[in-house]
Amino acid sequence: MSEPILKIEDLDVRYATSQALFGVSVDVAPGSVLAVLGANGAGKSTLARAISGLVRPFGGRVVFDGRDITGKSAHHVRRLGLTYIPEGRGVFPGLTVIDNLKMAVAQEKRNDRAPAIDRAIDMFPVLGSRRSQLAGSLSGGEQQMLALARAVAVLPKLIIADEMSLGLAPQIVEAVFQSLEETRRAGVTIVLSEQFVHRALSLADTCVILSRGRVGWSGPASEAGTEVIDRYLGDAEHPAPAAS
Repeated sequence: MSEPILKIEDLDVRYATSQALFGVSVDVAPGSVLAVLGANGAGKSTLARAISGLVRPFGGRVVFDGRDITGKSAHHVRRLGLTYIPEGRGVFPGLTVIDNLKMAVAQEKRNDRAPAIDRAIDMFPVLGSRRSQLAGSLSGGEQQMLALARAVAVLPKLIIADEMSLGLAPQIVEAVFQSLEETRRAGVTIVLSEQFVHRALSLADTCVILSRGRVGWSGPASEAGTEVIDRYLGDAEHPAPAAS
């Protein structure tokens, strides 16, 4: 078996005097999808932010692609090939679609920028017809598609997608998941923090369920059956639909 592309060991995270994660450990295989599930406040976004360098761990270790990135800055982590897409759409709403993509590839070599943008539009063709449109005027699903396109333009090794379906209507959520599947087919490893439990499990290879900052259950996504979901998630399995 290949070495994990992401290895999280006994991770603790504190906010002032409040502890949010307690000894969380998980491995992610290259090219796979890990679903991180849990009720609100379980620690899903804290884990995503700690991996991505936005929150400094209090204890434990994060190893990405063979490098210890514990406590490294978000900028440093991103340059190594780990991209974080935050909840609430990772786009610049006041810029056009094409300018959002140009911003995403600004750190690439000059000759690599145009091919990177073309690659992103090839993966998400609807963005090609919206290239002059302001990102803020796109639908919620299209904004999430643009966030993914910005991420894959620079060919990351791993994407942390934090609650990408938050606030979206179910039919739009399906379009977002299809975009994630397209990203996976491009060979990108995905860590997916998600509220739509069954849809996330249908995409994922492995699953971690967080409960009050601890790993309550982990294993193959195919083994996260009804008993496991009901025990650890309860009402979180059925998020309220949104209007957007």
